[in-house]
Amino acid sequence: MRIEKVEIFSVSIPLITPYKLSRVYGTVTGANAIVVAISTDTGLVGYGEADPMPPFTSDTVQGTIEALRDRLAPAMIGADPREHKKNEETMDACAEGCLMAKGALDMAMYDLAGKAYGVPVHALIGGRKRDTILLSFPLGSGTAREDFEVIDARYALGFRSFMAKMGRNPIADEIERVHALGDRYSGKIQIVADANQGWTEEQAVEFVRGAKGSIVGMLEQPVPANQFEALRRIRAASAIPISADESVVTAQDALRLACLDAVDILSIKASKNGGITKSLRVIAVAETAGMQCRMNSMIECGVTQAALLQLGAVTQTLIPSGHAYMSTLRLADDFTDFASLVHDGYAHVSDAPGLGVTVDSEKLVRHASEAFVVT
Repeated sequence: MRIEKVEIFSVSIPLITPYKLSRVYGTVTGANAIVVAISTDTGLVGYGEADPMPPFTSDTVQGTIEALRDRLAPAMIGADPREHKKNEETMDACAEGCLMAKGALDMAMYDLAGKAYGVPVHALIGGRKRDTILLSFPLGSGTAREDFEVIDARYALGFRSFMAKMGRNPIADEIERVHALGDRYSGKIQIVADANQGWTEEQAVEFVRGAKGSIVGMLEQPVPANQFEALRRIRAASAIPISADESVVTAQDALRLACLDAVDILSIKASKNGGITKSLRVIAVAETAGMQCRMNSMIECGVTQAALLQLGAVTQTLIPSGHAYMSTLRLADDFTDFASLVHDGYAHVSDAPGLGVTVDSEKLVRHASEAFVVT
């Protein structure tokens, strides 16, 4: 099987409700995805997705398109998509960085491999450990009263974990917020607090001390991504487990965090970490070091979400709850059927070949503002 053509689509889909994040990221209003469709000489087509979101990522939409169109996709023409390590070496040799662009091609090649062998990707990367993964529903940066409305509605639908965005309001207000949530929902739900790099080390320590004994089960990325030593000190001061997200992009980042004992949990994002091949290396470091993993997302369409679900299915040290497979339910539309795998508060692992989702190619074309073909 050989790659004959790579199509590249730039897609923008609005969120149903804008998402308030930390002061670093502001308010997100939609998904800006780069989708690739790889065609082969066998007639099979595989799909991948990149999700650049500056300033969360150093990769931009235009930079991702250019890397795919001008360097990476041309290098993959004629390659066997099943040769994952060889293809990774080829891509790394022709472009430094560009993890999201590489990740999109990597997802698509795994999709093709699974379709060629007639098996889901999880059968190719270690075998499924679980059939379902408990979800975390997002809460924007706001007040406890605003959270009550969302939690009450989603609790009735089976959700037991909620991710509260922080990082824009005063620390005292956030501490009051989580205790108010505990007063109302203690024993019923768990809260993931995510500051998205929005705090100083001192503010983070103030929060973990003030939130002690609340229903917060994890604090994610309280400080800027490069402050590994600060994460270590925050963890030492905290009774709440600490998770790294923006701080863990590569396996080398994961190894450094592990050597410092800086965090308890690594946040895995299939696009952020460079696709399935590179994400598996980050997961391997976590499993070796005794750290747990959280399957997390940006604002993504269904292809990236499907790749993340394949990773979640095989990860040994997965946290019990708090996983992010909600993106497609928050979008005004999607060009895949991934949303059908998300119900009753769980993501349900697919046994369909490849990434386990069907792409509506006509809808994909309709949502594309730009499209390129590499042969």
